[in-house]
Amino acid sequence: MEPACIRHTDLPGTSRLFADFTYHFDRVARFYQHDPHDGASFAAAVRQVDYPDDRRAAMVQALAAQNGPSESLDLLARPGTVAVVTGQQVGLFSGPAYTIYKALTAARLAHTLRDRGIPAVPVFWLATEDHDFAEVNHVWTFDRARQPLALNVEMPSGRQRPVGGIVLDRPPTDELSRSLDGFPHAEEVLAAVAAAYPPGITMGAGFRALLAKLLGKLGLLFLDPLDPAVRRISAPLVAKALAGAPELKARLLERNRELESAGYHAQVHLEEKTSFFFLLENGERVALRRKDSEFGELSDRAAEVSPNALLRPVVQDYLLPTLAYVGGAAEIAYFGQGAVVYQALLGRATPILPRFSATIVEAKPQALLERYGLSMPDLFHGPEALRETLAKHALPAELQAAFDRAESSL
Repeated sequence: MEPACIRHTDLPGTSRLFADFTYHFDRVARFYQHDPHDGASFAAAVRQVDYPDDRRAAMVQALAAQNGPSESLDLLARPGTVAVVTGQQVGLFSGPAYTIYKALTAARLAHTLRDRGIPAVPVFWLATEDHDFAEVNHVWTFDRARQPLALNVEMPSGRQRPVGGIVLDRPPTDELSRSLDGFPHAEEVLAAVAAAYPPGITMGAGFRALLAKLLGKLGLLFLDPLDPAVRRISAPLVAKALAGAPELKARLLERNRELESAGYHAQVHLEEKTSFFFLLENGERVALRRKDSEFGELSDRAAEVSPNALLRPVVQDYLLPTLAYVGGAAEIAYFGQGAVVYQALLGRATPILPRFSATIVEAKPQALLERYGLSMPDLFHGPEALRETLAKHALPAELQAAFDRAESSL
């Protein structure tokens, strides 16, 4: 294998915010409290983690019920231990490849911190509360002709429901088996998927079981926020957010203006009517609007309230002694936007680091790339652009020069 590194700025669609966060942090430093490229940031962040012993004990008990005994759980139970957190929506058959990359990055960072004398454990947040089933009900594989193939499960009827509890009567394991016929390691993959996704499994349970099988050696702790015990622990922070919703909204609107005036984007579009909250009721996740309820009056039902994308990381880092979060480009944008919510509710902002990413090119495609003088970035701009690039490489130099002269004349 010949490794090579591709800059994010060579990839189409890379946002200016993410590019500057990665390569020119000084330009975005006012939106993030900690520089992820500076090792001293972690030492500073450790001192800011305020995690009471009673909350630690309650969360260890909840995580023990979800995970069972482990060395990571024993370490988390000790005062002073911090968490390196990542997470993802509970997609079919473990979702996109970057789910695995996130877990690998979090586990590696926790190991590095322990080597530096900072006790740390990796935690994977299962985004079971999310209700966008269309984002998680499919997975991409290949068929025998090596063409992309989507496997899907049917959309449940009814209103918006947390995806983690949706039951899969017939996971498409047979379809996966047919598509992988003839591929290396197919039997091993199918055995792991079939064991994790028996008929009647929920989206959340199947996702968790497959990740636990694939990543069992990393010492990950899995956290399902739909667990009633976890919701009770987070209720005080959610109640505080309910009571302070107008101030939080004002801070976020101002942060959006700051980002946009600096030439960046706000990941979450925010309006006066935008709500931070959903209500979990009768198996559904219903958006709360100001016209529906005065948020402060819901404080006694805080355990039934589900946070939106901007508030969720703050709830996560109230539940855990989080030292760092590992995320993708969109999540990094969320954190730049939501840092003002962190400051208002927790008095600190969690450092965020980009996840590891990789593409493995097999021998046959690699030979084709070399034959036509192509690099990986040449493949990221669509079929038409690729055809033009191939034509330029294939045409004799004299003919290409003739075309160039004709184009110049025209």
